Amino acid sequence: MKISTYILSIVFLIFITGCSNYYTKQLVEENKNALPILFKNVHIFNGKDSSLVLNQDVLVENGFIKSITEHSETKNDQAYHIIDGKEKTLIPGLIDAHVHLSGSGSVPWENLSADETYNLKAYLHSGITTVYDLGGMASDIEKLSQEVGKGELLGPNIYHSHIPITVKNGHPIPLTKEILGWPLRSFVNTLAPTIEKAEDAEKVIQDYLGENVDYVKIIYDQIPPDSPVMSYNALEALIDQAHGKGYKVFVHIGSPQNAVDAVNAGADILAHGVWRGKLTSGQADIIASSKVPMIYTLAAFQNVNSINQGEYYPEAIDTLLVPNIILDPVTGEKGLDVENQKAMNSFFDDVTDKSQFLFDNFTLLREKNVQMILGTDSSLPGTYAGSTYLQEMDALKAYGLSNFEILSGATYLPSKLFLDIPISERSKWERKQAFCW
Repeated sequence: MKISTYILSIVFLIFITGCSNYYTKQLVEENKNALPILFKNVHIFNGKDSSLVLNQDVLVENGFIKSITEHSETKNDQAYHIIDGKEKTLIPGLIDAHVHLSGSGSVPWENLSADETYNLKAYLHSGITTVYDLGGMASDIEKLSQEVGKGELLGPNIYHSHIPITVKNGHPIPLTKEILGWPLRSFVNTLAPTIEKAEDAEKVIQDYLGENVDYVKIIYDQIPPDSPVMSYNALEALIDQAHGKGYKVFVHIGSPQNAVDAVNAGADILAHGVWRGKLTSGQADIIASSKVPMIYTLAAFQNVNSINQGEYYPEAIDTLLVPNIILDPVTGEKGLDVENQKAMNSFFDDVTDKSQFLFDNFTLLREKNVQMILGTDSSLPGTYAGSTYLQEMDALKAYGLSNFEILSGATYLPSKLFLDIPISERSKWERKQAFCW
């Protein structure tokens, strides 16, 4: 059985025991007259332990888990809204640790504006109750986050960075210009935060944190392959400045050297797996010894490669969640039209050329016990809100991860990424707290 098929048969509930933030209190107030919910005779997977806790009764009252007890038939069922959990498993809500809510998933030659509210519903449909946005306009994403938190908009909990810090004409500027088209492309260089030299890091980070972000994202990669890349000194200075303010840093990487440099510079999370080149055992040892987790986005690379060869065909869950107007231009031989887009075609060709390294690099990193966090890079061409997450699970399963490793990487592990933020810097996290294990 595919891991994604298994997931779709599971009952989802985000564990909110002990949460005491504004939004949870508001939810409790709005539902104070509702019957308590009793999940009867359900198995529990907590994301941390490889074995299930069997045959439990889970009582949820006023938005909180009030008790977890061994199943008993003596309870007064009339006092509860009953959900029969027999032969079912209760797990934490899934977390997609790499999304772009402001992306539509469309290609430049059939460009469509993003429908963020639709994307949010697609994540929820797939059991995803928390997303980490890694590259939109912070003010726009924060507005969505507030609306979700207040119950004005249906969607998962949202945490976000701002447009990633890069260098002039570095990624994501070339691709963004193509995807946006005219006249929006003319504003990309002015909106993207860039750094010229390491000495500018303090001001760059100060301005970035002024965008009311939850964490920082930095680009240390070349997309397309001939684009400029940030210096190591600038990368290290940016990370030092962010850490000094108590913020975690996601670093977008591509090559083996990108990954080694990023962990040496102090990155907290690597966004994307190592795909542009063959990873050596020594390099893998450096990454593993750093204990820095990696969001591999394996399905995204597989789909880009398939589109580039005219061999991409949506899966059933894609056709359910993604409009045909987005899928049709990349389906079958239509995907070959990417050759008419200079920057995107160069990137797609690079992915195809380097696809030979994906499996061996992944296998080596897994042998070194590098933690894999689930994320999709959706919504961009070939990676879509909700549906690609389930494909990512299947791809990781095919590459050798166990069901436990996949589900832990989808729940418990990403929920821990921010738990050691200094107390003095926690005000926003306490206001938006969602990880209450």
